[in-house]
Amino acid sequence: MFQGIKKILMAHDSSLCSWYAFEAAADLAKKYGAELYVVHVIDTTVIPDIPHKDLLIKPLKERAEKLEKELKEKSKELGVEVKYIVKEGKPVDKILESAEELDVDLVVLGSRGLGTSGYLLGSVSTKVVVACKRSVFIARRKDVPAASKL
Repeated sequence: MFQGIKKILMAHDSSLCSWYAFEAAADLAKKYGAELYVVHVIDTTVIPDIPHKDLLIKPLKERAEKLEKELKEKSKELGVEVKYIVKEGKPVDKILESAEELDVDLVVLGSRGLGTSGYLLGSVSTKVVVACKRSVFIARRKDVPAASKL
């Protein structure tokens, strides 16, 4: 039996599509009185395992800190409280892991549909939709063309 939406996880990658999805997630959180978590994944899988790897990750961590400040400002503007989480690793894995750890009812993602393995959705959003054990909501901006139109 459907018990309502009490916890929402939104995955944010700093893109315009993620900001749109954040607004959708915030709107849903307000309407349902749900807790809103935002996860930002620093994709360390694309960084070679070399000495001083931390120098390559440092600007990504700084961007994550900047995103947290921006999210706090935007969440105040939207009238919703946000809990921000930063993880390192493969984005799909970390989004799925976060959904399970937090026991969320809904995962919200943005999609541009530009990923190589995702036909109408991006590759991350496609993989999350397929693998997630939770309900998934894809927020897509109307002004962003689907991959089939590119």
